[in-house]
Amino acid sequence: MPANRANNKTDKIVKGISWLLLLSWFNRLLGFASIFILARILTPEDFGVMALVMIAIQLTDTLTNVGAEQYYIQKKQATQDDLNSAWSLNLAIKLFASLVFLILSPIVAASLGYQHLTQAFVVVAFLPVINALSNGFIFAQKKALNFRSFSLISASAKVFSTLVTIALALTLKSYWALIAGALLQALIFTILSYVYLNERAALSLANWKEPFHFSKWIMLKSIVGHIRAKFDIWFAVNIQGMGGLGGYNLAKDVTLLPSREFLSPVSDVMFTAIAQAENHSENQQQQINKALTVLFILASPIAFGWALIAEPFVALILGPQWQPYTATIAALGYLVVTFAIGNFISQLMVATGKVKSLFFYDVFTLAVAFGILYLFSSNITSVSELADYRVIIGIIILVIGMCWLAKLQIAPLTSFVKAMMAPFLGAAIMVWVTKSVLDTTQTSVMALLSILIVAGFSYLVVISIAIALKLFGKPETAFLVGLLTQVKEKILK
Repeated sequence: MPANRANNKTDKIVKGISWLLLLSWFNRLLGFASIFILARILTPEDFGVMALVMIAIQLTDTLTNVGAEQYYIQKKQATQDDLNSAWSLNLAIKLFASLVFLILSPIVAASLGYQHLTQAFVVVAFLPVINALSNGFIFAQKKALNFRSFSLISASAKVFSTLVTIALALTLKSYWALIAGALLQALIFTILSYVYLNERAALSLANWKEPFHFSKWIMLKSIVGHIRAKFDIWFAVNIQGMGGLGGYNLAKDVTLLPSREFLSPVSDVMFTAIAQAENHSENQQQQINKALTVLFILASPIAFGWALIAEPFVALILGPQWQPYTATIAALGYLVVTFAIGNFISQLMVATGKVKSLFFYDVFTLAVAFGILYLFSSNITSVSELADYRVIIGIIILVIGMCWLAKLQIAPLTSFVKAMMAPFLGAAIMVWVTKSVLDTTQTSVMALLSILIVAGFSYLVVISIAIALKLFGKPETAFLVGLLTQVKEKILK
């Protein structure tokens, strides 16, 4: 690849990451602020109801996930007809899903033993079709690594819906505030996608066969992936009822918020660059190595850090009614790494067209997860114990994923080992240093700030040394230095 094309690609990646980092940090701060307020207004039971309702609608959404966006982004010579067909196919299937879920809402509520939630299921039934109605040209924007409009639209929808959710929670003091907020966010995003973008995707099924052929494995993969991601939630409600479900689900949401709002957008930008590179080429392998390096550097301190801040965080942010779930938050924090890298492993298989292999990988790892939980189910008597086993399962699945990619010759095990060694060492040193100089059980604001400062500084020192010694490899180190330089220049402008 000529030097100017490579530089242009790097510049697009940096711009894409910059916009998504801005969005993710904004969403992260807003998300924490809303959790801080809502957790003190609503009860674990309210969050349990919301978790149950959203899992049901997410399953419906997953059952009809045709992978329209992934199909369009990974296609090398995509046309406007491809965009129109992918968006239209997705819209048609989501409309059908919403109608089916709407009709079956009373049956779903009754089958779960919560008939009083029928109205809630009816309302959230509209979520799939509202999301699908958003401007399909966003697919093209992402393919071109232009994330500015997407970031502005997402941020605007998030702000307004969060403010309304908090206002409703103060007024109603009910799970209806959470449901209304989720629906409003989807609706505002869809409306703004047409306000911000002049271009449109048109209704057309002229080329529907190709995206449908691509999507059949995506749909099967999504179903299995959803069950694998949510099986522990169903288990939690059987351990400690609706309150236990709410506590466990909030703990999982809180700990994975950085992965969802911070690491996933970074992974999405890297996915586009990898998908556009020639499969099994040296350029694609370099893009994979760079992505792994960035993800491990960002995910490791967050994952290890939750154990350090769990006690002051619960006391100061969530409130005393969430104190029983402190150990759960500390344990689930380690899922930040397994979720971030596990999601990237799945994206790599999609980017290289291995969607069939991805389905079998998800089926196999789901069987492993169920097997482990079945073998040790008698030992699990609380959600904190469930969290410990969930982390073990996450680590095992991550190792399987790494071996799976090596078998497919997408990424060798050495790429993962090289990318994780320095971040894991830095995170371990971070924990040791912080616990050596501070009492992490203190629950004052000053104690929490002190933990964050000491932990962050110690980790940065280790990573800086690793970069200076080029422990990540020469191309990866050059990419990190260039990335940091460009980010610094943008901040100083």
